[in-house]
Amino acid sequence: MVALRRSRSLAVMASVLLLSLASAAAASADDVVVRMRGDAGADAIARAVAGAGLSDARHLAGGIVAYHATDANAAARRLKRDGVASWARPSMRARIAAVPGNDTGAATKSGLAGGWQQVQWDLVGPFGIDVTSAWPLAQQAGGEGGRGVKVAVLDTGVAYADRGRYRRSPELPTARVLHGFDFVADDPYPNDANGHGTFVASTIAGAANNHYGMVGIAYQADILPVRVLDEFGEGNSVRIAQGIRYAVDHGAQVINVSIELYNDDLIDPRALSITTAPEIRGALRYARAHRVPVVAAAGNAGQGDVPSSRLDTSIIYAGATTEHGCIGEYSNIGPGVDIVAPGGGADREHSDDPDCTPDKTGRNVWQISFNRSSIGDFRVPLDSHGKRGLAGTSMAAPHVTGAIALLLAAHVLGDHPTTAAIQQRLEDTARDLGTPGRDRYYAAGLLDAAAALRGVKSSG
Repeated sequence: MVALRRSRSLAVMASVLLLSLASAAAASADDVVVRMRGDAGADAIARAVAGAGLSDARHLAGGIVAYHATDANAAARRLKRDGVASWARPSMRARIAAVPGNDTGAATKSGLAGGWQQVQWDLVGPFGIDVTSAWPLAQQAGGEGGRGVKVAVLDTGVAYADRGRYRRSPELPTARVLHGFDFVADDPYPNDANGHGTFVASTIAGAANNHYGMVGIAYQADILPVRVLDEFGEGNSVRIAQGIRYAVDHGAQVINVSIELYNDDLIDPRALSITTAPEIRGALRYARAHRVPVVAAAGNAGQGDVPSSRLDTSIIYAGATTEHGCIGEYSNIGPGVDIVAPGGGADREHSDDPDCTPDKTGRNVWQISFNRSSIGDFRVPLDSHGKRGLAGTSMAAPHVTGAIALLLAAHVLGDHPTTAAIQQRLEDTARDLGTPGRDRYYAAGLLDAAAALRGVKSSG
């Protein structure tokens, strides 16, 4: 999807969708989501469910129920025809919100003391989030590196343990990766078979001072891995809704969702807000009611229609910027985006900043992970494997999540701040880019972790 022009972006996206239909349809076509009518009797509902061939009822937030179905479209039509459903439809497809890396830089075997700064422009560069100023502020407040904050990562899983073909990432200490759940395999082993989830988790909470690779923003936070996407980075809206509620029920203090929904139209493929799915909207309200902020990727289709906040402050949407301080060529924009953060890749051409052009391809965001072709292999030299460069709003979202973990650990907004209070703090202290004030490309501005901890917008 990263391209110099939108037409090329759409062509690449279409090929991704074709692959998805060929290899991962089972991941998202076997669920039907329904809200039953309030006046439908239990016997009528039971008959309709049986007649539609549904099984394995899962009760989601907001009075919504998901069922397994052999033919989700036919089952949805049957429930509506029988008059027991207010609405029914197949679950929506979901995928990771990242695009392929094209940077040729190399990571270094150093910790906080050394060469990671040369690679992680997203943390310390001119258009980074100023994390080196944020860290001492968090430490002074008793929350060094986000210590004690539980961060849920809803993704492809995390490389958290040596188990069978899987290998633990050295950037994710076993003591700081908590017992999570795999909603793909339906077991308590959310191993990463793709690499995307490990990348996201390492951006948030990768180890510091371990003489290896890079460093995470909240490098002492705990990670709760929740696998909702398969080895192809594909999933569905039901699993995301289940994962959000699971994370809330298991003590998560902030949730990262670097995922976008999408349609199946190969002529006009579209990335969709995760709030498109009512079951996810219900889960987001559940999270808000428990004061658990959910940070989501704005999506990578280069679209301008991220919706305005239908859910008030249930979600914090992150758009993506490049190392030049420009909106990423791929990044969705629109009234629903709250803040932007580093995502890497090429600049988007727009009238708000004539210096931003598709001819300026910047570095991607780098972290420790693995490519699926060498699954879980962290035991080879770092200069051969281990590093991975990606661009996308998938990379932007964990920057916001990591900064929130620092805020929560430092208790600068109290012990249990609302999502609204956290979002307001981030927006009030964001670095203004583009047209002065809030605008359609950069929303409130570029995330500034240090300014958020101080509570004062940086002057630079």
